Amino acid sequence: MSQDSMSAKRRWAIYARVSTADQHSGLEAQIRALKEHCEENGIADYELFTDENVSGAKVSRPSLDRMMLAVRSGQIAGVVCYSFSRFARSTTHLLTALEEMKKYDSEFISITERIETSSPMGRAFFTVIAAIAQLERELIVERVKNGLKNAKAKEAMDDR
Repeated sequence: MSQDSMSAKRRWAIYARVSTADQHSGLEAQIRALKEHCEENGIADYELFTDENVSGAKVSRPSLDRMMLAVRSGQIAGVVCYSFSRFARSTTHLLTALEEMKKYDSEFISITERIETSSPMGRAFFTVIAAIAQLERELIVERVKNGLKNAKAKEAMDDR
């Protein structure tokens, strides 16, 4: 279903998230970019959902949960987010949410990755990008663990 016909029946959801309070300007920048995207694409009826101080690794987040409840109740034509990493950090979570949105005839648009799920190609790209996003997160976690391990080893050597 096209954005025009869907938006005539139901409103869209804009979702933005930051992990820490000191990223508030990042939240404002996301919201500004999302609103601009909606304006440029004729999406006038939308509701803003934001989670601040919440990790993307958490599957349950207050505003995300409210938004997904609205999706399940048929109120949401589609979800627009800034990037996959703002929506979720695991491929499983992203794909589960996408399947749920598809079940309720809601689209998903990520403006950074320039992917929308209204076409088979868009859904395929979504899956690939989601896997890359998860890989990126796992590599970051691995580097942090290695850095901590190396710091402890160096500290032990310095204590001798």
